Parts: sequence; C-alpha cells; structure tokens
Amino acid sequence: MLSWPPFLAPMYNPAMKNARLFTSLGSLVLFGSALFHASGYIPLVRRIQSSAMQPPMDGILKASWLTFSVQFLALAVIAFLARDAERGGRMILLCAAFIALDAIILLYFLGPFIGLYLLSIVTVLFLIGGWLQTKQPA
Repeated sequence: MLSWPPFLAPMYNPAMKNARLFTSLGSLVLFGSALFHASGYIPLVRRIQSSAMQPPMDGILKASWLTFSVQFLALAVIAFLARDAERGGRMILLCAAFIALDAIILLYFLGPFIGLYLLSIVTVLFLIGGWLQTKQPA
C-alpha cells in the first residue's frame, strides 16, 4: 500500500479537511456580512444628512460604520488564509474570539438582530474549524 509523502499528509487528513471546511464557511459568511454591512453606508449617510446630527458625531458614526465593515473583511481573509497554515488553528480561534466579542457588544447595545445571528454563526464555525485544526499534529 502506498502512503502519501509526509509533507502532503495534512492536506489529505479528513479532520483537517473538515477544519478547513468549517473555517471556509465561516469566512464566507463573515465576508458576506461585511458586504451586507458596507452596503448600509449610503443609507446611513442619507439618514445623517436628514437628521440634526452635528459634527463630530456624524463623522464618528460614519467612520465606525466603515471600520466595522473593514474589520469583518480583514478577519474573514485572515481566517481563510490561516486555515492552510501549519499552526493556523490558533489564529482562527483568535478570530472567533474577536467576532464573539463584537457579538456580545452588539447584543448589549442593540439587542438581538440579524447581524448578531450572523456573527454567532461565524463564531461557532470558526470555533469548530480552529479547534479541529489545533487538534492535528503539527
């Protein structure tokens, strides 16, 4: 029976395949959430212009909105790239922690809404993917 070369073994490990699948799904959901969030920027600007919001509060709100979207994009890319790294499971778990923290803050200030549910799904997917990946031998 032929065995895979040692440097290819992690690529064909079923547990690693599952870890990569969970992380990829989480990255895809987070990337979609980032695009969905960013698409709300123009309506936000219109709402700010029609309200009596004064500087610097209007700028803070616009910057925070875009920064949040960029954070989602960055974490989605980092987790997606970490899924192929030898010790990327820890990085994916760190991404899950940041997303969970965002979800907790949003729950506290805004209560339950669709964004919270999407972040919860991403957190669970990243936790599963990162945990599976850390359980594999380096």
